[in-house]
Amino acid sequence: MGLRGEVFSWRVTSANDRRTYFLNLKENRTGDLYLTIVESKKHGEEGFDRHQVMVFEEDLGSFRVGMEKVFGFIEERKGKPRPKPRPRPKPKRRFKKREKIDGE
Repeated sequence: MGLRGEVFSWRVTSANDRRTYFLNLKENRTGDLYLTIVESKKHGEEGFDRHQVMVFEEDLGSFRVGMEKVFGFIEERKGKPRPKPRPRPKPKRRFKKREKIDGE
């Protein structure tokens, strides 16, 4: 086992070098595996913004199925024109319009 419980790690750099993704398979003290997906994004000249998602071992199978569906959809869509966005419905009023009382 590696540093901080890391079992396996893979780094992916974006095409513009502004983002780096880390896929880390880790093991906790009781031996349970979990996946962390970390996005590290340059913020200005000196700093980084860091966001992390954790997927626990019992959810890895359904997470993988979901990711495969997303990637399959992306592959199917390549070369097809993008659909126009659906118009957003107007938000419903929460309150009734107040009626005027004589003298107002």
